[in-house]
Amino acid sequence: MENKLRNLVKENTIQENYEKNHAILLGKQLGFSRNWISQHLNDLYNDGTFIKINSRPVLFLDRTTIQEKYNIVLKKRIYNSLEELLEECQTKNPQDFETLIGFDGSLRDVIETCKASMCYPPNGLPTLLYGPTGTGKSLIVQKMYEYGIHQQKLNSDSKFVHVNCSEYANNPELLTAYLFGYKKGAFTGADHDNPGLIQEADGGMLFLDEVHCLKPECQEKLFLFLDNGQYRQIGDNEHVYSSKVFMAFATTEEPKKALLKTLLRRIPIQICIPSLEERGEKEKTKLIVSLLEKESNQIQKEIRITSNAYQALLSTVYEGNVGELKNVIRQTCMNALFMNGNEKYVEINNLHLPHHINFHPYSIVQHKVLSLDELKKQIIPEFGIQVSKKITKWTLKLQNNEILIDEYFDKLFIYVSQFVNNAMFSDNKAVYASNLNVIDSLKSILEMVNQKYRKNLKDKEINSICMVFVEYFSNYSDVSKWDMEPYEVFISLVKKKYHSEFSFFESVSELISMHLNLECNNYIIACLALWLANIQGESKQHQRIGMIIAHGYATASSIASSVNKMLDHYVFDAIDMPLDTSTDLILEKLNEYIQNWNQIKDLVLLVDMGSLEQIYNHLNSLDANVAIANNVSTKFALFVGQGMLQGKPLKQIFEESIEMNPTTYKIMESREKEKIILCSCATGIGTAEKLKEILEDSLPSQLPIKVLTYDYSTLVKKQLEDDFFEGYEVLCIVGTLNPKIPNLKFVPIEELIVNESFGFLTNYFMDILSKEDMDLFQKNLLKNFSLTNIIMNLTFLNPNKLLEHVADSIDLLQKEMNTTFSNNMCFGLYVHICCLIERLVTRDGIDTYTKTLDECSNVFKEFYYHLKEAFHKVEKYYRIEIPIEEVEYIYLYIQNMKETSSNEDDE
Repeated sequence: MENKLRNLVKENTIQENYEKNHAILLGKQLGFSRNWISQHLNDLYNDGTFIKINSRPVLFLDRTTIQEKYNIVLKKRIYNSLEELLEECQTKNPQDFETLIGFDGSLRDVIETCKASMCYPPNGLPTLLYGPTGTGKSLIVQKMYEYGIHQQKLNSDSKFVHVNCSEYANNPELLTAYLFGYKKGAFTGADHDNPGLIQEADGGMLFLDEVHCLKPECQEKLFLFLDNGQYRQIGDNEHVYSSKVFMAFATTEEPKKALLKTLLRRIPIQICIPSLEERGEKEKTKLIVSLLEKESNQIQKEIRITSNAYQALLSTVYEGNVGELKNVIRQTCMNALFMNGNEKYVEINNLHLPHHINFHPYSIVQHKVLSLDELKKQIIPEFGIQVSKKITKWTLKLQNNEILIDEYFDKLFIYVSQFVNNAMFSDNKAVYASNLNVIDSLKSILEMVNQKYRKNLKDKEINSICMVFVEYFSNYSDVSKWDMEPYEVFISLVKKKYHSEFSFFESVSELISMHLNLECNNYIIACLALWLANIQGESKQHQRIGMIIAHGYATASSIASSVNKMLDHYVFDAIDMPLDTSTDLILEKLNEYIQNWNQIKDLVLLVDMGSLEQIYNHLNSLDANVAIANNVSTKFALFVGQGMLQGKPLKQIFEESIEMNPTTYKIMESREKEKIILCSCATGIGTAEKLKEILEDSLPSQLPIKVLTYDYSTLVKKQLEDDFFEGYEVLCIVGTLNPKIPNLKFVPIEELIVNESFGFLTNYFMDILSKEDMDLFQKNLLKNFSLTNIIMNLTFLNPNKLLEHVADSIDLLQKEMNTTFSNNMCFGLYVHICCLIERLVTRDGIDTYTKTLDECSNVFKEFYYHLKEAFHKVEKYYRIEIPIEEVEYIYLYIQNMKETSSNEDDE
């Protein structure tokens, strides 16, 4: 029956009846229940057969059918809409330069320069390509022509005229005549008019290959044409002709030695093409496979090659570069075809190689016969493919509770370090040589962000990061096709544990996108964040930040630099203000600076003059203490900096400073109250943070309300008397267990799941939101607060297994207690206990448990034994033990829900 389901989905996909591929319609056609259909659709999605469209209802399409129809490799397994999928499917096939092996690697700089020269107004710039024979200069020029057509810099009907000057080395006059044209009778044999190649190529491209073979006289005539686009035909001294033609040249000689200086001056773009050996093993491998594929198509037979023969081809140094490699491959295939009697395929071994190709008969390489597809997968590794496989493997183990989270990060750090080292010591010399400008820019970006985040990166670390980025961008055409879904758990875990490092590389990525027009995905950001956090040690969660603001060209910078050197720590940043700088501009710079920081504890501002209150009142919202003092000087800044490093309270620092420096200071810990929704969960601050993300995703972006988190135990103990709440107006608390704060609305997660608290939220925002925004808000709540979505977002463990285990245990608990829980209570327990299990598995934020059962009442002891019995399998499967304190939370939750239900019945 599963085959029938698969075939039906495939048939609908072929016929583009996509809307029929959802569980209800498929169930009706096959006569099975929706649940049975949904289960098998998801099984086929999980094994990669189907892709999923996350619409309403959810659709399933056959992956192979889509890929074959559009001739692409799908990047993802799940799409938000059909439009998103079709947009990816309609992506254009590679064209012009993108068809070249190495276009995003060793040839990147070459190609970028070629593109720029073609597009320079009005008719491009003359371009010379030089380098060893066989490096592909002619092919690159051909791709320049195709690029010009595609970019509409050349007309689609324009000509590409290729002239090999070496053919006329012994008869330069004939070449001159052919280039510029001649009149009938101009010389012996000129029995008709010939307009010349320059005129023939008008509006297109004229390519002079082996240009060093041109005699000086011809070069002189050529540079006169390059000056103004005008020339004379041989035998015609009366007329001046003109032609708008893009001129390209190629030579195997050193241009300065082979060409006249006067000609070189008129060719502004001169590009060196790297040799095959300089391009590295990866591109050499791709070239070998590509050439073998072409020969396979030529002879109409599958080609297979032994591992030893492949290694011999790979290790040979080809003096004739790609041209010689092409000839060697063709000769090898010819020998194999002639000597091989197998009619189905041609097998290449060492005996088929040309005599000058050296191979080692006792090579340590394991002997295998590889198809070209196997060669692509096994011998041409994608960027970081090994570490990505390890990440997928260990993330799955973590989700299935086979390892602890500390072991998970320890394992991945080893693999990520190897990945960074491989990039650092790669043999791909030409990639780095052709990306020197990119590397310099990357270093500048890293040093700039390094200062802001105070990571104190050493030169060695900056170089390592640069090499990883260069490798990443050199393989971007492969990396961009990755399905990111398998790495989402890894990314979220790294972002949570190493937030500062992740933010650091997010800022780097933004600047790379802005200045280099290159994009980084979150996978590479997470890898680098994990690597950096481990080599530097975990960063502090809260930091003291200092800023000096002073009028003058470099007054603030000078004070900050001097103090930082004397303290031997980077304590102060600086903003220099010309005398005519407005306060608004200063505040804009200061707010931009603050946004680069995560979880600031204390912000110290030292200014030379001005209104302290004005600066403070216009700072963006901060969850931090802010101290502002005026009359800054080097001596004063040094004193304050010492106090900051010693960890003294801000008030103590500034009270002591008055004795040595007359100053006015202000420390502010409260401000105009902002409206907030507070997330607080008994299962820990980590759960509250994830719940915050779900709520933020549901709220309209323009809503002037923030979502913040707070520790549950502290909230129960202090209520709203903590200093934290002085600057906020709490609208409601969302969480798993009611902290019972008088006159404050508590919204349990289970009510959002069953839609019971929508009324409170929507009524509260009714006057703030338009009808369209309110409808969107309600849709987001319905989508984001389904039970499955909540569990998937609040935990990293396998959500299906986790829910199944918890649901079974809660059923057992009801039997043990001889009672029945309401649906709301069950939903609340599902969420609470799933999050609790994750916290126990990861040991995230868990305090030392000290309570003993002897301290508890008999009623609680009875509940404790019931729960332990019901959750015995869960504890064993996840290798955890639910402590007494956590059992008490569950007990209180059940009692609280019963009381709430009883009160509602009484009303």
